[in-house]
Amino acid sequence: MLADDKFKRRMKVICFLPAMAFLISIVYYIILLLPLTHGYHEPKSGVGIISRNYTTLFLLLAATSTISAGALIYCVIHVVRIRTLNAPQKMIWILLLLAVPVSFIVFWYAQVKPEPRDLPMSPDIG
Repeated sequence: MLADDKFKRRMKVICFLPAMAFLISIVYYIILLLPLTHGYHEPKSGVGIISRNYTTLFLLLAATSTISAGALIYCVIHVVRIRTLNAPQKMIWILLLLAVPVSFIVFWYAQVKPEPRDLPMSPDIG
């Protein structure tokens, strides 16, 4: 397989999307709760703010999960197809990718970016 610039750009977008989606969700959540930091607030007011914006939060987190699942599948298939990685290294990458959305960025910088142009790949996942 040729790891040309087009492939690496596509992998970069795929690897950065989960972290960006997660960041957007966190920023929205912080913006919702920001008024609580400006002085005294009633008990359970944070719960009220979240319950009023539940649908938006749910949709953001559902979109983040869907994006992360798609990127996870794509990256796991890429890891499994690499012939130069041994089984423990493949398992470490898969477990790391399952951990947090930011691990996709680590995967891109540590594994995909330095890949040689003619990386030996298996034609199937087997």
